[in-house]
Amino acid sequence: MGMTAGFTTTGTSTTAAESTSTSDGSTSDGSTSTSTSSTGSTTASCPEGSEGCPCLPGDLCDGGLACVAGSCVAGPDTTTGTTGETTDAEPFCGDGLVAADELCWKPSAALGMGSGPSAVLALDLDGDGNDDIINSNSQSNNLTTRLYTGDGSFGALGALIAEMGPAGLVAVDANGDAILDVVAANRASNTASLFVSTGDGKFMPQVSMPTGVQPRALVAGLVDADALPDLLVVNAADKTVTFLKGDGASFGMGAAFAVGTTPNDLAVGDFNGDGNLDVVTANVGASDLSVILGNGQGLFGAPTSVPVGGAPFSVAVGHLNGDASLDLVVSVPAAGQVLVMFGTGFGMFSAGVPYAAGMGPERLVLADLTADGAPDVAVVNRPANQVSVLRGNGKGSFAPAEVFDVGMEPVALAVGDFNGDGAADLVTANSAASTVSVLLSDP
Repeated sequence: MGMTAGFTTTGTSTTAAESTSTSDGSTSDGSTSTSTSSTGSTTASCPEGSEGCPCLPGDLCDGGLACVAGSCVAGPDTTTGTTGETTDAEPFCGDGLVAADELCWKPSAALGMGSGPSAVLALDLDGDGNDDIINSNSQSNNLTTRLYTGDGSFGALGALIAEMGPAGLVAVDANGDAILDVVAANRASNTASLFVSTGDGKFMPQVSMPTGVQPRALVAGLVDADALPDLLVVNAADKTVTFLKGDGASFGMGAAFAVGTTPNDLAVGDFNGDGNLDVVTANVGASDLSVILGNGQGLFGAPTSVPVGGAPFSVAVGHLNGDASLDLVVSVPAAGQVLVMFGTGFGMFSAGVPYAAGMGPERLVLADLTADGAPDVAVVNRPANQVSVLRGNGKGSFAPAEVFDVGMEPVALAVGDFNGDGAADLVTANSAASTVSVLLSDP
């Protein structure tokens, strides 16, 4: 059984000395208000909501106070009464207030998509400020969309014709109009398809671009020195990464460089501090990662093998322990683990620290899911029809996995904010069910 949606594991509450910005960017002044006794007060000596008076989690205390450990106490940076604002209140799902350490989702809701969903993105496709859903479908050879319509609902299915076996997806502003476009890696066609957004939830017909053999994933970034976004595509069969150079309208074929055996995923970052974008791939056929350093001109050096054991499936990059060096999280399905690997700042990484992450963890993301400023790990558990979330503490450690039920055989996931409440929502692509599962926040 997965964890009941909406369940919150209470973390350490913040102290009154900490500062949280209000929604308009200002900081509350820390003043407290004293209520006089009145009809409806708990007792004449301790009016409901007053400082030092009893309260229950989620109760609203007087201005400048927060309900902490059963009493209304001074919380100089507590903002109450407005859905979507981050507060210093104790985590309590369902009170409408986004508080640090909350992990609150409603039960997952299934939406029919195309056949064999393989990747998913949460993006604002129609410019209304709320994220929408777009996913690739490896069996029906298309991309499908659903726009958020409000009140937890999504609109009718839209479809975009792709090439054979679309797999990975990435969002990128290909043409400089400040609207995100979408690119799909077509595993069976050895191509990538660019879909230029019109900004109203619709897209122009695809533009096909050649890649290596069996592209599985792709990322966008500034690979060379021209300030135009480029693409990097990982190709499983020929053990390469293809550089697709951006020209401000589309992407042209660039150089390809070698990596390890059967690379399945990739991520980018400046691993050695030289200001240039570097690449790491997860190689399922070699039980290692390949780290490839870039020169900032679109060229990359020879790969350095970083052993991890098992068959690493997915990799993500982020700052996990508070230092200046980028770190890695790697999923190892056969071991039921994710590995945390700390960067040295010289293009190398520490040995992996393992964390249990449910059955068969595959695709993962790093994101702050609990509004505490520290990145958390979310990973799909394909055999278990679940998602595992490991809360990060910002110092390099993660809590035991919390699991949430989704649709059949989830193979990818994305984080967004569909309902505009400021709390993280989640969506998974479920290959066996031909659905996506949406987990809307319930702060």
